[in-house]
Amino acid sequence: MSRIKTEFEYASNWRSYCNAGLRLMPFCTCNPMHGKAVTVHHVKYKRSFLRRILGMFLFHSPKKSVSGREIVGYDVFPLCENCHRNSYGKSSYPGSVHYTKVWRQLGGLNSHNVPSLAWSLRFKFWFLVIVLQLGRLLISLFRNAKK
Repeated sequence: MSRIKTEFEYASNWRSYCNAGLRLMPFCTCNPMHGKAVTVHHVKYKRSFLRRILGMFLFHSPKKSVSGREIVGYDVFPLCENCHRNSYGKSSYPGSVHYTKVWRQLGGLNSHNVPSLAWSLRFKFWFLVIVLQLGRLLISLFRNAKK
């Protein structure tokens, strides 16, 4: 009888994904008024069938680990500590992405957020990144116009 794998490792480039996400969106994705993002959250660990097939074409075998090919703003999101409250994969705080009603703790790579929360985070992330980048662009244009 085979045993279900419940432990996994993060890819060696995980730290660079975290830094890229935090540079792109330095504020909490759930609510930017919460302040600075301090952690990066996976909405789903296990890669979908399509992503595993594409990974093989990129010579990245579909093994049971966090892939290291996560897409910031689709698979992973910067969050503040309050929104990422997590105690062994669960939280009783309704504002947390690990709240028992929005996080399915199925063990190892099968743990994931419900689709409605995942898509909500994706929409918020890209909306906020666009607003932030447009704001930065406008500020730089006004500074250059004053000179």
